[in-house]
Amino acid sequence: MDNSQPQRLEEQIAQEILLMLSMVVLALIQVTLLPAPFGFPPALLLVLIVCLVLLAVRAPYPDQVVGKTLRRAFYGGVALDLLSATPVGVHALALLLAAVLIFALARKMQVEGPLLPFFAVLLGGCIYEIVLGISYASLETPFEWLTYTIVIIIPGVLMMLIPTLPIFFGLRWLLYDRKQAARRKEPRVAL
Repeated sequence: MDNSQPQRLEEQIAQEILLMLSMVVLALIQVTLLPAPFGFPPALLLVLIVCLVLLAVRAPYPDQVVGKTLRRAFYGGVALDLLSATPVGVHALALLLAAVLIFALARKMQVEGPLLPFFAVLLGGCIYEIVLGISYASLETPFEWLTYTIVIIIPGVLMMLIPTLPIFFGLRWLLYDRKQAARRKEPRVAL
């Protein structure tokens, strides 16, 4: 009997565990190490997820890459919920909703350039903060949306825009440009 199937399953489980642990580490960095000038840290995981979704749209098999990115969003969201004082599932829902909507819009558009990550993070950040606001509004009876928008949404989304381009271009180089440069350097063998 062939033992390739159990090994393949073990590899998949190991990759998922590694994916979970990496998202927990990033959530821990976001919650504890990032500076919080307005009283809350920038949503590093949201920027990462949006940038990965934008890069996945141009991948050869975008559905597979987006599936992995959605799993990252779920794991990172649950980790954020466990590390902060929010109900479990709120950050995961906000990250997943932002990722799915950005993927749906980016898949239909053929826009390239450095402004695309800015607009995608701007839209994703608004979706993320609105979902978090809805969850907070359900917990508190007197909830003022105008105050929440001025104090939380606008500064939060603006803070998300700061690391957008370095993360986007760093991921693009790491995931695609570096591999293409290595393929161009491979010697060709004539048969």
